[in-house]
Amino acid sequence: MSNRDQSTETTTNENERTDESASEVRPMLNAEQVLAIIPISRTTLFRLERDKVFPQGEPITPHRKLWFKDEVVAWQRDLRDPKSALSQAMKARAGGRKAGRPPRSLKAV
Repeated sequence: MSNRDQSTETTTNENERTDESASEVRPMLNAEQVLAIIPISRTTLFRLERDKVFPQGEPITPHRKLWFKDEVVAWQRDLRDPKSALSQAMKARAGGRKAGRPPRSLKAV
């Protein structure tokens, strides 16, 4: 078999693998399942998503959103890595709230 034939065969095999992976079903999680994995409030989940700190969910109906499980797991992994941009952004976000904002004052009724 010539190098050209091997090259063509390799390309064909790579294309087949790409087609197969594109057709694979990626598991998805609803908000309740995400919150079971990541113990935060529902409001915090949507705030993190809005602020582009958490993976963006895929709307499947006007009132229903799902997240890809692999993206949620990758987010967790990045959060635990102190060198990741996500980890540093979350630390800055938490530090900014403690130091940057004055405490809320309660109004007398």
